[in-house]
Amino acid sequence: KLLKKIIINMKILSTLCTGQNVLINRINASADKKIKLLGLGVSVNTKISILKNRDGDVVIAIGNARISLGRGLASLIEVGEV
Repeated sequence: KLLKKIIINMKILSTLCTGQNVLINRINASADKKIKLLGLGVSVNTKISILKNRDGDVVIAIGNARISLGRGLASLIEVGEV
C-alpha cells in the first residue's frame, strides 16, 4: 500500500506551481544530463522550492542557490511531497 501511495503522489517538476516545496524522487535522464544536474546540485532526495514556472523554464531553489531548468529537462524530474 505504501508503494502505491508513493507512486500516486509523484509528480513531474515541470507541472508544479510556484511556491510548492517538494523532494526529488527520480531523474529519468541520460547519464550526461544526470551529471549536468548533479553539477548544479540537483540530485535524488534533494528538497527544492519552485520559485517560478514560466513557459520556457522552471526556476527552483536549493538552499540559497537559484537554478533555471529548461522545460524539457524539468519534465524528466519526478518529485513528491516533502
